[in-house]
Amino acid sequence: MELNGLLWEQLQRNTTPNCRNLSELKSNKAIFVCHHAPVPCQIWFSCKGCLIRTRSDEIGSHLAGVVPLSSKTNKVTSFLQHHKEDADKDVKITVSEFEENMVHGQNLTHSMTGDGSSLYLPHSMTGDGSSLYLPSNSQDSPFSSSVDFLGDKLEVKGRIDNQSECAIIDAEKSKQRQTEEPVRGWRGDRDMLETYTAEASETFYLKEINSRSYMEDLLKKQRQELEKMKNKHNQIVKELQLVQNQKLSLERKFMENCSTEEELEEKILQAVKLLISFKGKRDLLWKEQERALRESHKFQKMVKEDVCAMHVSHFFDISFSEIIEATRTFDPSMKIGEGRFGSVYKGIIHHVKVAIKMLPSCGSQSDSDFEHKAEILSRVRHPNLVTLLCACTESRSLIYEYLENGSLEDHLAGHLKSRSLPWQLRLRIASEICSALIFLHAHKSSIVHGNLKLSNILLDANFVSKISDLGIKNFQNDENPYGKNDLEASIYLEPEYVDGRHVTESDVYSFGIILLQLLTARPASSIIRDMRCAMEVGNVSTVLDHSAGDWPLEQVTLLAFLALRCCEENRLNQPDLVAEVWPVIEPMRDLCTLSCLGSTSSRLDLTAQQRIPSNFVCPIFQEVMKDPHIAADGFTYEGDAIKGWLNSGHKTSPMTNLQLDHCDLLPNYALYYAIQEWQQKS
Repeated sequence: MELNGLLWEQLQRNTTPNCRNLSELKSNKAIFVCHHAPVPCQIWFSCKGCLIRTRSDEIGSHLAGVVPLSSKTNKVTSFLQHHKEDADKDVKITVSEFEENMVHGQNLTHSMTGDGSSLYLPHSMTGDGSSLYLPSNSQDSPFSSSVDFLGDKLEVKGRIDNQSECAIIDAEKSKQRQTEEPVRGWRGDRDMLETYTAEASETFYLKEINSRSYMEDLLKKQRQELEKMKNKHNQIVKELQLVQNQKLSLERKFMENCSTEEELEEKILQAVKLLISFKGKRDLLWKEQERALRESHKFQKMVKEDVCAMHVSHFFDISFSEIIEATRTFDPSMKIGEGRFGSVYKGIIHHVKVAIKMLPSCGSQSDSDFEHKAEILSRVRHPNLVTLLCACTESRSLIYEYLENGSLEDHLAGHLKSRSLPWQLRLRIASEICSALIFLHAHKSSIVHGNLKLSNILLDANFVSKISDLGIKNFQNDENPYGKNDLEASIYLEPEYVDGRHVTESDVYSFGIILLQLLTARPASSIIRDMRCAMEVGNVSTVLDHSAGDWPLEQVTLLAFLALRCCEENRLNQPDLVAEVWPVIEPMRDLCTLSCLGSTSSRLDLTAQQRIPSNFVCPIFQEVMKDPHIAADGFTYEGDAIKGWLNSGHKTSPMTNLQLDHCDLLPNYALYYAIQEWQQKS
């Protein structure tokens, strides 16, 4: 290929894939162009987009390293700058030549081409990717051809400049992007580092706050503990001072006790001497006792009636003045009860403690009728019936024996409930009540009590039960039916009681209620319903009064069933006391007799089951006296009991609460010998 003027040539050739290893041209066409092209022409040789060789107009033919066209932007920029400079140089040369030809009239075309051939520019120089073909016509005017060539040359230069500027701008943008990418990555790393630093700082700040709060709490607790220790120290110091003061007082007391001990030792020596002398006197008294016992046997045959019968025969009919004297003119402090049938006072008549029942006005009842009824009641005697000792016709008063331990109601539901009765004693009381009812109903005229309730069951010093208010309805007016307005008595009355007349079944119904109360200590109003519910579920122990001790469940269940039968509303369904009730209660009484009564309130043992004369029992100890002494109030007490009473500072009588005239005691030898004889006989 021949080139005229400045020739740009770019050749493509097909060679082996490893273009980077090529250092020489192997294509014949490329070798020809490289050797025959004009010297001003700069020729680039490429293979598959890679520049493998160039030929410069200044240096000549030289080899260039294989460099990728798209590898480095700086190389492209230098190439374009160099290409621009070469183009400017060629343009200058062409302009100068054009001026010379204009002067000398030479053919510009001939000087540019030399052989009238056309000029061919590579497609990379045209800006649109096409090759620039400049035709050469030797026949044209030299000026027109030169001018046309110059214009084309300038146009090519403008295009090259534009392409160079675009390449430079693209190279700068590429370089800027390459520069911004690490900057952007560095900024992202810096932001991430700042984020991590902020999170770490916040975590550390929170830890510091928690640590500070914990230290403040710990400091506060330590200060509180320090305050407590200071207070405790001050308290210990005060206690130490108190202990030191106590120590001094105890030392003084110790010295006093030492002196007291010496005095007591001397007294003990004196007491030993007295004891020796008392032993001698005791021997003499034993001898006198034996002699007195022999004499008492002589009087034993003469005694045929008990003490109570003697009192009745002596003072059955007393005057109203004696009643006033016994009750201290009806002093309220002597009143022990009050009910529908009058007030009850305690008093002393003929040195015997009695209970005086003042009946209300009896209306048209004559003195003879009152005396007759009282005499009949005094003849009804049973160990479990309160004995009517005498009566006062003038004041319509009935005088009974006094029972110290109150009523059964007081022990089960009253002020003596704290002194609970043991179950053995309760079963024995049930047997005693049953025995008294059998005795009353077995009489020819079938005596009916008609007012049987807990308040009418009294207990003596040995907790022997006795029924009171027997026949009291006989002293009541006929116009006022019995129990019509008495709510307490109506609970114990059978539902069929409507006409005011009592029969033996009425007492059986009342006995059933009392029996249930002995087992449960519950009010009579709901006791039947409670016991029936317990029997239906088969658990009687839930309603028993456990303060009485461990009940024998087998016997108690049988007794509860019997009590419910007694409380039947239909009289025909009630059991017979003799045929059905007594055979069940009597073995239980024997069981109670053989069982040991552990209750200290009863003070009973096996010998206490016997009927003890009331004048043999000490009013204070409630025991049979062993050393009876008579005090200034006329009552006989156990020697140790009355001495302890007086030595404790009391100056009044234990029985009457009156001031004693003196504190001297007189041994009651007659009562002492009587007790000894009674004990030998029993």
